[in-house]
Amino acid sequence: MIDSITLGNFKCFENEEIPLRKLTLLSGINGAGKSSVIQSLLILRQIFLRADFRGAEVSLSGDLVDLGGAIDILFSSAQEDVIFLKVRGQGRNLEVGWLVDLETGEASWGNRDEVEEEIATLADLGFALFNGGPVGTHKVGAFNYLNAERFGPRKALPMGAGGAALFDVGKHGEKVFDALLAHQDRIVLGNADPRRLKRADGDRLRDQIEAWLDEISPGVRLDILGFRNADLAIGSFSFGREGALRSPDYRPTNVGFGLSYILPVLAALLAAPPGGLVLIENPEAHLHPRGQTRMGELCAAAAAAGVQVILETHSDHVLDGARLAVRNGLLASDDAIFHFLHQKDGITVRRTPTIDREGRLSEWPDGFFDQHRRNAALLAKPVGRN
Repeated sequence: MIDSITLGNFKCFENEEIPLRKLTLLSGINGAGKSSVIQSLLILRQIFLRADFRGAEVSLSGDLVDLGGAIDILFSSAQEDVIFLKVRGQGRNLEVGWLVDLETGEASWGNRDEVEEEIATLADLGFALFNGGPVGTHKVGAFNYLNAERFGPRKALPMGAGGAALFDVGKHGEKVFDALLAHQDRIVLGNADPRRLKRADGDRLRDQIEAWLDEISPGVRLDILGFRNADLAIGSFSFGREGALRSPDYRPTNVGFGLSYILPVLAALLAAPPGGLVLIENPEAHLHPRGQTRMGELCAAAAAAGVQVILETHSDHVLDGARLAVRNGLLASDDAIFHFLHQKDGITVRRTPTIDREGRLSEWPDGFFDQHRRNAALLAKPVGRN
């Protein structure tokens, strides 16, 4: 597990250590640095997957994340033309540093040989951030990242797109059908798995995904068909209640955005093995409040199952779901952490309320999921009074 990530001269951070837990929730105003925390981890994974250690220059653009040139992400008030990231976990420290050429805007390695050796060691130790690369442990579902910009409803999704082997749903969710067709009957959630819903039809991944989809849209069922001759997979949803006839199968394009948006999130969280890592931006997108709350609970359940989950969210309902999971004893309070990022005088400031066993937070920083209370107070005032 990653215990912390330190960002030095990286975008809006001058030198900030961000503690991480089994469940980490990043919240705050737009532009305060939530995405930057996730991007810092993605840059390290991207460099590893591309084995980008050998040349003098460092590319910060790739399939996972595209940050442009080094000059684009250098902290605006940096005292040195150096960017560094430091990951602490599993009793080891990994520090990556780049020298920024202000004339060309590009970066070059500051400690290339040490980085290559250390990352290879962490990969061999099963560090989930480096799963599936040229060296190290290759575990099914051990790493997944979902961008805020995910695929909406599509008539079909590609097969053979690289999602099947290690259960990679794709950063936009575009590989989810491919991954499910390969593993939905192979991955089984045991009786002790906190993510497992007892009311599901079975313990296979497909059964559990369908049961969790039912939490979002009651009565829904998912069916996926693969057409390998065309390298396409087609999904459909049907609806019904026990004892009643089911609806016909509907294309995803005819059932709205919510189910298509949440499917890869459910798949990534439910398929991840203990020791895995799942990064998700805005899991609440296109979900109603109850569904958002259940997503928070599922994220906490995945963390309780031994998966490290890092979320960026604007939803107080997701936060409440995680807090309810702690209150109900599903996840230990020490295994969850909430960071609120905001800007003060042009500088990013982090506030980290602690959570107790009852799911209560030690403080509610100004702007931290308090807009409902503010709006309610305004609505309670007599008309015409400020």
